[in-house]
Amino acid sequence: MSLSELWVILLFFGCFFNVVKLLENGLARSPPMGWMSWGYFMCSVDCDENPNKCLDEKLIKSVADTFFTDGYQEAGFEYIIIDDCWAEKTRDINGRLVPDRKRFPNGMKYLADYIHARGLKFGMYTNIADVTCMHYPGSKGHFEIDAKTFAEWDVDYIKVDGCFVGEDYLNTAYIKFGRSLNSTGRPMVYSCSWPYYIEYIHNKTPNYTNIVPYCNMWRNYHDVVKSWGSVKAIIRHYQSRYDQLNGYHGPGHWNDPDMLIFGTNSLTASQSRVHLAVYVMLSAPLLLSCDMRNMKDYEKQLLLNMDLVALAQDPLGLMAKPYQFQNSVTLWVKQHLPRKGDMYNSVSFALVNLNTKDVAVSFTPGDYGLNSTDAYTVMDTFTGKFTMNITLKDKINVIVPPEDVIMYSVFPL
Repeated sequence: MSLSELWVILLFFGCFFNVVKLLENGLARSPPMGWMSWGYFMCSVDCDENPNKCLDEKLIKSVADTFFTDGYQEAGFEYIIIDDCWAEKTRDINGRLVPDRKRFPNGMKYLADYIHARGLKFGMYTNIADVTCMHYPGSKGHFEIDAKTFAEWDVDYIKVDGCFVGEDYLNTAYIKFGRSLNSTGRPMVYSCSWPYYIEYIHNKTPNYTNIVPYCNMWRNYHDVVKSWGSVKAIIRHYQSRYDQLNGYHGPGHWNDPDMLIFGTNSLTASQSRVHLAVYVMLSAPLLLSCDMRNMKDYEKQLLLNMDLVALAQDPLGLMAKPYQFQNSVTLWVKQHLPRKGDMYNSVSFALVNLNTKDVAVSFTPGDYGLNSTDAYTVMDTFTGKFTMNITLKDKINVIVPPEDVIMYSVFPL
């Protein structure tokens, strides 16, 4: 082998290992679960005027305490993420970001330690522009020092927004910032808003082939707001985009439909079931945004339902496929574990009715991915009760209440 041939081989493997390090950080093998400040608290910085809705150290500690004491941690809710508006309006003399001195008097490393001591994980926010979406200091021109700062604060998850920049910059900055995060050696889940800004601000089609290798999760639709209409719009979006998005979704790389609005007095009990059920079927991140003190009992029971959590966190990480029935009910179908042998997956079905009237539905589960000639047993996913055994030819007849969902998990016998 000549010296030039050896050099080519070494160059190839050097590039290969650099790419592997860049593309795969080993995180988010299942969709992240936790709490994020933005959806409910947004930029609540006037704590003197409204102390009960204040983005501050006390709030973040209270969420950690609630997760730790009320069963959320055991159910898998682990990330506590501070969104925009946490910083002082100027950097320090060394060019570093500074937490708001009044609202976060002990700094972010203190909060990280507090959260980690409870077995939970800490997340933060920045933007790739000069300023954040709410005009706090952004990371443009400071990628390396900001990544190093987040690592020194022991951050586990970083949400990176894309306000106020051009399309070309979006397509390079997210890659560069991700490289800066990786270079710190600190494992941090990398949540991008890259495809959202490409599509809805720059009116282009996102190139997910370029996006997926660099992000653990990404926003690709509008922010959720505290309304049933907003939740319905998100559900319909993912239903219409299944073919476009499905191939890019799986362990380590997730489509993110934004936060759950439980605990905000925005949804009825049935609407809450729909909201969570579709996210579970999508294998979406489950990030709450609320004052945890306002969580209703039925909401908490849904969130701590371990059959739903197991389906949401299934290791296969598949997006459910939607089928639109003529009567306006959507059937979402998701294959998942456990398997019988190496061939026969379990399958869950969610019949979602977004209309305001009851709808009678009849469907044959065997037409939607069941492949064992032996029987299957059917569990009501919400109650955990087994309801019947079926064959590939048997129908299930059910009335789906208005703005509600019926869920079945079907296991091969």
